[in-house]
Amino acid sequence: MTREAYRRRRLAPLVTLAAVLAVILDVTLWRWLTMLGRRLSHFAIFTRLERMLDRLSPNWVVAIFVAPFIPLIPILKLGEFWLIAHHHYVWAALMILGTKVLGAAFATRVFAIARPKMLQVLWFAWAYGRVVWLLDLGHRALEAIPAWRATRKAVRQAMQATRAALRRLWG
Repeated sequence: MTREAYRRRRLAPLVTLAAVLAVILDVTLWRWLTMLGRRLSHFAIFTRLERMLDRLSPNWVVAIFVAPFIPLIPILKLGEFWLIAHHHYVWAALMILGTKVLGAAFATRVFAIARPKMLQVLWFAWAYGRVVWLLDLGHRALEAIPAWRATRKAVRQAMQATRAALRRLWG
């Protein structure tokens, strides 16, 4: 066996694991956060944000996408540390979870609104293209695994059955 073949064989499980995680994030979390972001868009701040993004240059739109997280992170960490220091573990966990979910939902909403403008910025378009390519590669790699296809089919059927049961329950 050549050195290259040996290296590929050793890296295959790590690449597969990375593909599984990326696809799961793409298929589930991103979609859920996008739905939550749509719900957040009913607030007036998002309407104003959409109007503001329409007026800004592509470079400023990318800055708006990245900048809100920079000052928030230390402030939220201080709040989390304070809660933990005062033995409010449940509140600290809720704050950590809530800020992560709302921050990601906010980011998905801003991304949905501003993607066309952000893609006009060359480095952002390049990075976005690489991420999309990697996700596509992960999807294709997983679709080649029969167990993955069977698991997806079983999960899809279980979700449909759950939705049907909930519809019957709630009328």
